[in-house]
Amino acid sequence: MNVKNRLQTMPLGWPLALASAGTIATIFAGKKLHVAFGAAWGILSVWHTCQHYGKMKHDLQKAQDYLRTGIAPKGQRPDAYTLALARYANHQKR
Repeated sequence: MNVKNRLQTMPLGWPLALASAGTIATIFAGKKLHVAFGAAWGILSVWHTCQHYGKMKHDLQKAQDYLRTGIAPKGQRPDAYTLALARYANHQKR
């Protein structure tokens, strides 16, 4: 597995939770420590957003393929929310 795939699939739940708790806990402890935790929280949040965007883009493409062909990859039909997004995206293209 290459570095890009590792970064895209790395779970960020615990690091985000620790950074947010650290930011809140250091409100009165000192400005430098508070800023450091806040910066970590911000960077992890942006990273997580990029991961989520990539997953949604991939899921949307699979749902659009399903709507176009009627064949689900690996026999798994996309969920209703993703299908609704695909229908909306298809409608916007017109």
